[in-house]
Amino acid sequence: MQDFYNAIKDLAAGEVYALVVAQDAHYPAIVYTPIMQEHIFGIDGPHGLQRVRVQVDTYARTYQEALLLQDQVLDALLADKSTVADVRMGLSDFEEQARLYRVSVDYTYHR
Repeated sequence: MQDFYNAIKDLAAGEVYALVVAQDAHYPAIVYTPIMQEHIFGIDGPHGLQRVRVQVDTYARTYQEALLLQDQVLDALLADKSTVADVRMGLSDFEEQARLYRVSVDYTYHR
């Protein structure tokens, strides 16, 4: 997952976290969660290729800012990886207690 982190680490002023936001985080922020990593095999055996699926949640004080941050994530991934295969928007919601909007997107790429 280091390759994924390296592609997005400079977004959101560096507020990029694996699995959970730091307690002292500033917003907007990005949280990425590895969902799946599988080896790809062909008829002649392993190709050394992997399919990786990662969920990315962006958190911001406004919905537009959370959407914009997801656009920046996609742009960073496309610039870093020529193998982005699938992008699916999962959900958008508002966390009342934290007063934050969240936009969740799944990215699948090959490496």
